[in-house]
Formats: sequence, structure tokens, C-alpha cells
Amino acid sequence: MPELPLKYFCYVCGHQNDLMLNIPVAPEMSREEITCSNCNDVTNLLLTSCPECKEAFKYFLSDLDFPHELTTLAEVYVKLIRGIEKSLSGVVEEFKVPLPKRWSIRLDCQCGKAYTVEIPLPQL
Repeated sequence: MPELPLKYFCYVCGHQNDLMLNIPVAPEMSREEITCSNCNDVTNLLLTSCPECKEAFKYFLSDLDFPHELTTLAEVYVKLIRGIEKSLSGVVEEFKVPLPKRWSIRLDCQCGKAYTVEIPLPQL
């Protein structure tokens, strides 16, 4: 896992935060919670690095914990499907709904390589 520098300017107070982050190689993605050293504002980052050059990385910045939000929505969907399946037992012989195993994003690196990163989703 490469350790790469990130210069982050807090969007609340504008303070520059210099970070060294361990960034996984795609298709893996990690979640980091960074805290501004000036105002203590917390920001969530999703990070991944290019599997070809391992030098360039992509990040997604949000106030929300995006993987948690995505997983929570997926769990609700899975519970809904499971409830429908149970309510139809005895009426319908077989009830199947395809569920994605992961949420995928296609990215392009400055080195020219295209790659995909993934967040696993809950299953029935």
C-alpha cells in the first residue's frame, strides 16, 4: 500500500493540512476520516491508487461517510427484498431478485490507465 502525500485545505477555515496517507491499490478503496488541525472539522475521504503506476491516486471528499451511507441503503434494500420473498412463500414457488455484489466506479489515471474501484454491498 503506497504512502502518498495529500495537501488538504479545510473548507471551513481554509487551513492547510499536510497529510501522509496509506492508499490502497485499486480495486480496493479505503475510507479515512481527517480532522482539520486548526478548527477540528471532520471530513471523510475515499481513497484509491492506480494499479498501474501506484503513484497517482483519486479521492472523493464528503461530509458524509459515503461507504456507510451506501451500505445502509443497500441493507434496507436487501431487507425489503427478503420481506417480499417471505411474504410470497407458499404463493410463488421461486422469487429471485438479482443483487449487485459491489458498487463500482470507473476511473482514469494521469498515466493513461483506466481502472475500476469497488465497495462491497450486503447480500441476502
